[in-house]
Parts: sequence; structure tokens; C-alpha cells
Amino acid sequence: MAFKALGHPMRLQLVAGLLNQECNVKHMTECLGVAQATVSQQLAVLRAAGVVVHERKGNQVCYRVAKPWLRQLVRLVTRAQQEDLTNG
Repeated sequence: MAFKALGHPMRLQLVAGLLNQECNVKHMTECLGVAQATVSQQLAVLRAAGVVVHERKGNQVCYRVAKPWLRQLVRLVTRAQQEDLTNG
């Protein structure tokens, strides 16, 4: 299920952004320049697949990558994508 969830470019981008730090939906929408509803829908898919987990901190919900192996997988995929673009 995690592989299917990561197959969508925006979901992969969201998870890649969470590799180094957890953050909330507002920050993600500002970084990506997309609507909050769009980010929330994609995060729901990622949560259902077990790719990300969330934690309430006051009035904010912060997201992070669920498992260390997912971090490694996303790093490999995004690195391969960057190499493809470079070698293009």
C-alpha cells in the first residue's frame, strides 16, 4: 500500500518534504503553493497507507514519516529522479 501511495507525484513531494522535519498542513500548503484541501486529501491517503503519522500539538496537527525504511526509500526515489533530470 505504501508503494501505491508514493506513486503520486504530490504525495511523494509531501513525504520528501517531511524527511528532515515534521510540519503542519499550513506550512506544506505555503511551500507547495496548493490549496489546503488538496494537501489534506493527499495526507489522508498517506496516513491510510501508513506512510505518515500525525500528532496534535496544541491547535496544530504535525505530520512526520512513519518508518525509517520509508525515509530511505523516498531518499532513493527522489535522488534517482534528480539524476534522471540531470542526465536527461
